[in-house]
Amino acid sequence: MSRVLAILLVAATATACTPGRIDRVGVDGSYPAQQYQFVPYTRAMKLDISGNPFGMDQQAFNQAVNDAVQPPGVVETDSSPYRVHLAFGPSYTGRDIACGAVGSNGNAGGEVRLVAALCPGNGPALTYLSGSVSEVSGPDDPRFRQFMRNAVVRLFPKPTNDDRPDRDRCFIPGC
Repeated sequence: MSRVLAILLVAATATACTPGRIDRVGVDGSYPAQQYQFVPYTRAMKLDISGNPFGMDQQAFNQAVNDAVQPPGVVETDSSPYRVHLAFGPSYTGRDIACGAVGSNGNAGGEVRLVAALCPGNGPALTYLSGSVSEVSGPDDPRFRQFMRNAVVRLFPKPTNDDRPDRDRCFIPGC
């Protein structure tokens, strides 16, 4: 079994048991799924974090989130073309403003709410989602770390049958 296939199989299995919930997912039609599908498993992502649900030092919180979402052994870099915006606090935002969503500080009733977006430059989000996780004690809680990793991976959906590069080459009726 190839390494990439094994990683995808483990990720799919782990997603079924991941704490929290993702309420809404949006994918823009210009999202290059074929090109980006392996990013959360192999590439560094630049995180842009707004808000802090635990009221701790912001730099320490940012580092804990970064450690949770980067692929194993990969270090964040400011030169990464994959900018992920994470806003803690808002419950939902649309594609046009997801990349600039403003987070808040403090934990409302033990639930951590998140709006996340894959942001190309200064334009609207290529993908975005909103979700939440409850009953977490802090950024080192395994439930929080799993929720964060799952949310970021969901920002990079795999190609669908409509995304296949050969879909327009079909010459047999009905294919």
